Amino acid sequence: MISRQSLVVAKWEFLRFFKWKQQLISYLLMLGVMGAIFAWSYFVDEGRQQYRIAVPAGFSLESSAQFQFQQPTVSLEEQLRQLQQDETWHAVLEPGDEQVLIHTKAGKKWQQQLQSVLLEHYRQQYAAAQGWSAEQLAALQQPVSLEMRYLDDNYKGKDRPEKLIALAVLFMLLMGLTTAFGQLLMSITGEKQHRVTEQLFAIVTPQQWIDGKVLGHSLSALKAMFTTTLMMLLGFLVAVLVFANKPLQLDWLNLGVLAWLLPFALLGVVLCATFMAAIAASIDDPNTSGKGAVMMITWLPLLFTYLVIDSPTGWAMTLLSWLPLTSFAAMPVRMALVELPWWQPLLSLMLLLATLYWLRRVAGRIFLRGMQMYGKEPSWGDIMRWALSNKAD
Repeated sequence: MISRQSLVVAKWEFLRFFKWKQQLISYLLMLGVMGAIFAWSYFVDEGRQQYRIAVPAGFSLESSAQFQFQQPTVSLEEQLRQLQQDETWHAVLEPGDEQVLIHTKAGKKWQQQLQSVLLEHYRQQYAAAQGWSAEQLAALQQPVSLEMRYLDDNYKGKDRPEKLIALAVLFMLLMGLTTAFGQLLMSITGEKQHRVTEQLFAIVTPQQWIDGKVLGHSLSALKAMFTTTLMMLLGFLVAVLVFANKPLQLDWLNLGVLAWLLPFALLGVVLCATFMAAIAASIDDPNTSGKGAVMMITWLPLLFTYLVIDSPTGWAMTLLSWLPLTSFAAMPVRMALVELPWWQPLLSLMLLLATLYWLRRVAGRIFLRGMQMYGKEPSWGDIMRWALSNKAD
């Protein structure tokens, strides 16, 4: 169990890098920007309007909910005058021998959709002039239909939106581990260089100290992941509502996977931060030590998972999702792509929790001796000997 002293250290470490007023203001600004995007996309949505298009006699394209094709009785010059003065028309078509002119007052987003509709209409007309049937034209545009069918009913599919969730999980974990790496290295090596170890050991035990540090910086990492998620969501909204001009659909979100994501992410970040803290305690000078690169080993589970993300039912992803050192990254990704029974992620989570408890004790032993060694760095043999000892407090 985490002691009260560890919680005090965790609170202090977390608040060193977390200013709640600034964070609250930034979150409110993000929500305000998201609300403004929703409102803006609603009021400027040109797809909800209907546009009147003046077309010549004999034009056979039927009107739709967005475009109303009308054949005026006045001349082309009068049509253009009406378009210029009172917007009787939103566009006037003037067919030619080799091209079709589309007269409008100014550039609008809906004109791209009109061009697509007209191109499809004239494509069909050209096919009819060549004696092609609609079926032949469709076959020419898509000569064969390719479809993958999977016998494993638990596999959700390769190109489903859930893969975006899986990629987002890896990216968020990378952001969290990067944050924990920088803060732990700076915090632990800074205190060691300023020789404040003796004073702190008089107040808290080494195990309480490392527990508090790991928990505090893990919370900072989760905060960075949460902020990054909001920014990704904001970018997604901008891409869908503004650039793609499509309605927002969230039916692809898998709430079950998201519910499992938080405990796996929390325990995974704490596991990696525990390893980082133990290695950082053995570093005498971060500017000259080569042990800082060892802390980046914690990024390997993310890399291994990414390399096999296209084979979520393969043995490699299955192995990574069960190994406690990699399951925090692989199991949420696997759940996003494959339907799993509830006991599998639960058992994987329990194994991860047990490994975290063991690594916590090992890190406490290394932290105890590493923070007391000044002037030189311990060898890897020393670190292994400390890890196998039974003194952690």
